Amino acid sequence: MNPVSLAGSKIASSEFEPTMRFVLETYLKPGGVFIDLGANEGYFPVIASRLVGITGSVIAVEPQSRLHGVIQTNLSANQCSNVRVFRCAISDRNGEARLSLAPSLITGSSSLFGGRGKSEAVECYRLQDFLEHAQISSCDLMKVDIESAEYEVFMSSGDLLRSGRIRNIALEIHNSLLKERGLSGQTLHEHILACGYSLDDSLGNWVYKFNP
Repeated sequence: MNPVSLAGSKIASSEFEPTMRFVLETYLKPGGVFIDLGANEGYFPVIASRLVGITGSVIAVEPQSRLHGVIQTNLSANQCSNVRVFRCAISDRNGEARLSLAPSLITGSSSLFGGRGKSEAVECYRLQDFLEHAQISSCDLMKVDIESAEYEVFMSSGDLLRSGRIRNIALEIHNSLLKERGLSGQTLHEHILACGYSLDDSLGNWVYKFNP
């Protein structure tokens, strides 16, 4: 990866989020489909691109307009022709929302909730509607790190989860942010389990596997 940022400078030495890298290597095979909700600068899409190969597909979802030049630079530098980038947010409704922007590009803390600083308009999709928009019938692994919006995304996607179209989910549950909003990460966790998933204990308590 072209070292245009902190993550870019570390990819070659495997210093950046090694556990998540291992999750991708476990669940993604040639021909697979990977969706990254909260792709930031495209670090994990680059890794996934190599794992799924030319017959596979990678979907990078990042709502921040200021990051799209970085993503495209990293994808181009790594010849990732199997990656599609979408500038939008995933939530519990379709339409437009305001995205609060974190001061730093690399913190990953821009959010649909809170914040009094700079913001920008962003298009929102419900998860099932986004899959239709991106023409994705099923997904081998979905990585989700979206600053507490995971609650809205999955609590409104029960039918989609129960269908098994998303086989595995690597989910960052932002418990402290959810608590500030009067919501519970435990409620979200129990909802995902009730939709037919179980925890993959070999990879930690944040990787969910669908059990058909």
